[in-house]
Amino acid sequence: MADHPASELENSARALAQQFGAMVREHREALKMRQDDLALATGVGRRFILELEAGKPSCQLGRALVVAAAVGLRTFDLMSANNDGDNALLPDLVDDLPDIEDDGEEEDEGDGRG
Repeated sequence: MADHPASELENSARALAQQFGAMVREHREALKMRQDDLALATGVGRRFILELEAGKPSCQLGRALVVAAAVGLRTFDLMSANNDGDNALLPDLVDDLPDIEDDGEEEDEGDGRG
């Protein structure tokens, strides 16, 4: 049975979550922080830190980014080169995205009031 696109995306998401968690763990350990210390510093529970570092793909993104920032990871770091020189957390999925036709109309970027 061949993988469906959804399961391929899920597998990719799991791999990225594990890579993200490993980056957080590596930076935390470099700072000589315990998981408890990081949890306290970021206002999340220790269990969240455990799951994040373990690569649980369903961790809340907002909290995960707060934790990443607390150990010195910037958004740029998360998308830039890893040890292999590949994009760390920014996979090349552009070829897999469906084509969307441009209707020629641009959205009004006004003040959002109508």
